[in-house]
Amino acid sequence: MLRQIIGFLFTLLLIWSCNSGNNQEKKEITEAQVDSLQRIECDNMLIELSKVEADTFGEVKSIPSDFEGCLRQLDSLTSNEMKEWIKCLPDGEFSRYVHHGFGMYLRNNWGLWGDTKLAKNLYEMGILHPDDMTGIILDSYQRRIKGEDIRLQEQLKYFQDYWHKNGMPVDSILQKLNKQEK
Repeated sequence: MLRQIIGFLFTLLLIWSCNSGNNQEKKEITEAQVDSLQRIECDNMLIELSKVEADTFGEVKSIPSDFEGCLRQLDSLTSNEMKEWIKCLPDGEFSRYVHHGFGMYLRNNWGLWGDTKLAKNLYEMGILHPDDMTGIILDSYQRRIKGEDIRLQEQLKYFQDYWHKNGMPVDSILQKLNKQEK
C-alpha cells in the first residue's frame, strides 16, 4: 500500500514537471526530487514499522570476535522488515540514523570502548575509534544487504584521513600495527 502511494506521488510529480511551464521546454525530475521521494518512502516505511512495533533490533547475547562476525550478528539481530527499511535508505544513511541509539548499544555491548578481542581486531584493521568502528560496520552491513561492495578500504581511508587532518599520528600508529602483524 505504501509503495503504491509513493508510486502515485512519483507519477504525479513526473506529470507535473513535464506539463508545467512552456510546453516546448521539457523539464526533467532532478536528482534532489527523486532523493526526496525516496526519503519520504523510507520515512513512511519506518513509521509503519513502529506502528506494529517492528522497528527494533534483537538483543546482543555475545561479542563477535571479528569484522565478519559483526556483520553476521547484525543480520541475526535484524528482522526482514527492518532489512527492507535499511535497503531503502541512501548509502550511509543507516549508520547516521542509528549512530546514537543502536550504534551506542553496539559499542557498549560489543565492548568497543574496552579491551575486547573484537575491539583489538578492529583496531588492528586500522579502525582507530569506537565510533568509527560502528560506522564502518553499519555502513558495511547496509551495503551487504543491498548486494553492494562494502568498499572497506575506502571506509578505512576516509576515517584515517579524518584523524590525520585532526592531528592524530595515524601514520605512525598504522606503521606500528603493520610491524606487529609481521
